[in-house]
Formats: sequence, C-alpha cells, structure tokens
Amino acid sequence: MKKTLSIHLGRQLFIIEEDAYDRLQQYLQRLENSLKGEEGVGDIIEDIEMRFAELLMSYLGENRKVVTIEDVEKGVSSLGEPEEISEDAPKEEPQGKRTEWYEPKQRKFYRDTENGMLAGVAAGSAAYIGIDPVIARLIFVILLFTGIGVPLYIILWIIVPNASTPSERLQMHGRPVTVDSLKEEFTKAGERIKDDARNAKHRFQSGNDHITKRVRSLVTVFARIIGIGMIIMSFLWLLFFTLTITGVIDFIPTTGDEEYTSLHDFLKIAVPESQTFILMWTAILLIGFAAPLFGFLVGSRLFMQRATRFFKINLIIFPTLLGIGIICAIISGVHISRDFAVYEDLERAKFTSNTDVLIIEEMPEYYHNQRVVSSGGIDFFHIKNGKVKEEGVMITYLPSHDSLFHISQVVSAHGLDSEETYERCNNVSHTMQLLGTKLVVSPTYTYPVKDGFRDQEVEIKIEIPEGKKLIVKGVTIQYPLTQNSGMLHQNQPFEPWDWD
Repeated sequence: MKKTLSIHLGRQLFIIEEDAYDRLQQYLQRLENSLKGEEGVGDIIEDIEMRFAELLMSYLGENRKVVTIEDVEKGVSSLGEPEEISEDAPKEEPQGKRTEWYEPKQRKFYRDTENGMLAGVAAGSAAYIGIDPVIARLIFVILLFTGIGVPLYIILWIIVPNASTPSERLQMHGRPVTVDSLKEEFTKAGERIKDDARNAKHRFQSGNDHITKRVRSLVTVFARIIGIGMIIMSFLWLLFFTLTITGVIDFIPTTGDEEYTSLHDFLKIAVPESQTFILMWTAILLIGFAAPLFGFLVGSRLFMQRATRFFKINLIIFPTLLGIGIICAIISGVHISRDFAVYEDLERAKFTSNTDVLIIEEMPEYYHNQRVVSSGGIDFFHIKNGKVKEEGVMITYLPSHDSLFHISQVVSAHGLDSEETYERCNNVSHTMQLLGTKLVVSPTYTYPVKDGFRDQEVEIKIEIPEGKKLIVKGVTIQYPLTQNSGMLHQNQPFEPWDWD
C-alpha cells in the first residue's frame, strides 16, 4: 500500500504516489536551480511542466489513474536531467548503467504564423511534411486554380491550431521536447522578440506600423498568386499560338460538317493582297509571341519579388515588339478597310415566264455521281481547287408590272473601286436554270480565292404577276404579298421574311 497525493501539473490534475511526487519535485527544483540567471526562466519552467504533464497523460492511457515512480523516471529521461544542459557539466555519459526511455520523433500539425505570409497554413504544412515552404505555397497556388485552394486554406486556418509555445514549435518540426531543446527555443524566441522590437522601433520612426506589414504581406501573397496565374496563362497561350501558326491545329471552322482550316490559309482569303498580307501576318507573329512572353516576364517578376537585369532589358524589348505588332495591325487594317470602300450590284442573267405557277426548286448536289440529300448545309465556306464555296442565296420577290414572271440574277461585292468590284462580281459563279414551269436554283456559289472575302452575295429577284403563284420549296407566295424575301439554304426549308 502506497500513499498518494493530488497535484496540478501543467494545468492538469494528477493522482501521484508519494515517492513519485518527491522525485518530480526534486527534478523540477534542480531544473529551476540550473536555469537561474537564464532569460525567461519562468516561461521555460512552465513549458517544461506542460510537456511533463503531456508525457504523464500518455503514459497513463485510459486504464491507469495513478502516476508511479516509473512514469516520472520515464518523463525525466525523455526531457533530460538538469545537469545535462549545464554549461559547466561534462558532456560524457556516466559509466554506470542508466535506464532510458526514447520517444519516437513524431511531428504535429500546427500553423507557423512566425514564418507564414498570411495565416501560416502553408508554412505549417511544409514543417509537418518536411519540405521547403516555397513548395507548399506553390501547391496552394496551383490548388487555387482548381477551385479548392481557397476553401481548403480557410478550413485549415480554422481547425489547425497555431504553434504559440516553444514546445509546440518543437513538435511542429518533429524535434524532441527536452530541457535542452526548450532552452534553445526560448533563446531563439528571445532573439526574435528583440528583432521585432528593433523593427517596430524602425517602423515607428518611419511612420509605419504593424498593420502596414500585414497589408504588405497580403499584397505580396496576392501578387505571387497573380504572378503564377500569369505564368500559366502565358505558357498556355504561347503553346496554343505556336501550334496554330505552324498549322498543327486548324481551329477556324469552314463548314457545318466539322471541317477547319489553318490561320494562315484563312488569312490568305481574308487578306488576298500580298503586301497587306505580309503586314498582317507580321503583326500576328509579333503580338502572338511578344504578348505571352511579356506576360511570362511580368508574372515571374511578381512571383519572385525581385527584378534582375534580364527583366529590365526585356521589359523594354517585349513592349517594343508588341507596339510594332500593333502598328502593323493598324496599317493592314486600314488597307483592308479601303478594300470595302465601293459596293456594287451587277445583274448578269434575266428570264421571263408566262406560266400561272412558277416553282423554285433547289438544284441537287452530287458527290461521285451520288446525290447528296442531307449534307447539313455549308454554314460557313469551303475551299477547294482555288475556289471559295459559300452557301445561301437570297430570294427576293415583288409585284410584276405585267402578266409575266420576271426573273433576274444579281451578284454583289465590295472593292477598292468600281472596276475592281465589277471584276469580283463577274468572278462569282452561280447556276440557275429555267425549265418550263420550274426554276432550278443552286443554293451555293463560288469565287476565286484571290478575290478574298469581300461580301460576295447572290440574289434572285422575281416579279410576281397579280393572280399568279410562286412556290419556293413548298411555300406558296401570291397576292397580296406579306413577305418580300427569304433565304434559300441547302437541304433546308424555305422561310419567308415578313415586311417590317
């Protein structure tokens, strides 16, 4: 039978055997004597008591309630004897045998606000995993673009405690909590306090305060986030642009059947004039390369938070190239706009019909002697054998001045002057045939690639006599006219447009 006592150690209540209590009290007294003259001795003793209480709680577990002499000896062995940290004591182990208990090095997850930039989550994660804090911050930045970075950071900020005591900082880094390590940590803490005091004095003298430091830290964090975002976006832009100009990726749609053309080939049609094409292509290359490289440069500057000589030189080169590219684009844009200065209509064919009912049918399209019945339409354009093929012919109808149907084919285009515009109109190829009571009209037309996209259009004008009917793909049009036009598309119903 042994006598027990109730004590408070490290803010915890323990039931301890009398001999164990004597050993613990003797240990703490010797420890306090050995630390006399040390700065912050009271805090060191308090932290050691809290650590000793944690060790005793782990030794007792859930089944035992009373602390024994063996538990105290294990705690003393774990923290170390006061003589072991004395500057005057020898470092060699005594020759006699001694029983020791070793704790496995186990890290605990805390927030490291002293080394952190915001809440210490990334710095604490780095200490727990054992990696550089920069890598941990980079991981959080990458997670930011996945949508889970911000909520994950906030959750960890809330649930993970801050390493506020020296023992917690030691556990955060996986170091054993001993008297020696606590003394070392308190010494470092004292140095940090002195540094903070000097910095605070300097901030006070310069008119700044602690809030300024926090704001500066927040600005730095957001600047680095923006920087890594600019680096990623610039890299993706540069990769896509390189694949585009080399023809690896054809992304400009040409038909409704998922056919695409390259940027270079499309530009050849949009800008057929050679000198203007060279200017435009130069502008695309300069802007396409200089803009992402400049973004990559600025992003690196924001992320690294320092400006090198390379940065300063390229800060002049890339904007200069970008400016030259913009100037080339403006000049070529002016040349292209001049090519739309004149608009002309040219009537090329005219028929008359004395039938009571005129039926307009779509001219069938054949592929290797087989009729195409469901192509889905061209939608945009198609390039083949130096010809641009477009789809969609306007059907316009109006009252006739006599008893006959009057049918005319009108082609329109833009150009620099009237002569060039008439030439482009003549180069448009469209088929229309009057076969008895039927007018067979092709819904497509072609023109040479060298003419470029200059708003070439084909319109069929039909004058309808009073008392007679016009049927367009099953749609009947007669007096009184409530519509004036409609678009004839390939393998699609005809939809008249109402008068405004």
